[in-house]
Amino acid sequence: MEWKKKSASVFSALAIAGAGMMAAAPPAAAAPGDCPAARLCIYDGTNFSGDRITSASTNACFTPWDTAAFGSIHSYVNNGPVTARVFDQVGTLVRTMPAGGFSSNIGTPVGGGSSDHVCLGNARP
Repeated sequence: MEWKKKSASVFSALAIAGAGMMAAAPPAAAAPGDCPAARLCIYDGTNFSGDRITSASTNACFTPWDTAAFGSIHSYVNNGPVTARVFDQVGTLVRTMPAGGFSSNIGTPVGGGSSDHVCLGNARP
């Protein structure tokens, strides 16, 4: 009987220690690039750095290179409910940024021309 009491106290101690470790777990990490909920954020630097342009649209196009000193898109976070697409000056699709997706480095940067467009939802340039 003595071994049952010792086993029970060992298991109790382990359970309490385990609960303490769970309570001390760090909080969940923030979304990449601190992009607000329901927004598309594009960055002209990798790793969500550099200048950022944010859009809450769900069915419109914008040309960030007309209004800001914004370079090409190097990273993005799409917390919005719709897919975003980048079209070049002749209307060719050059990049898709799916809803709920993100990339800290898209590889070959896209956009940057004064006639390039970022379109959300079903919008087209």
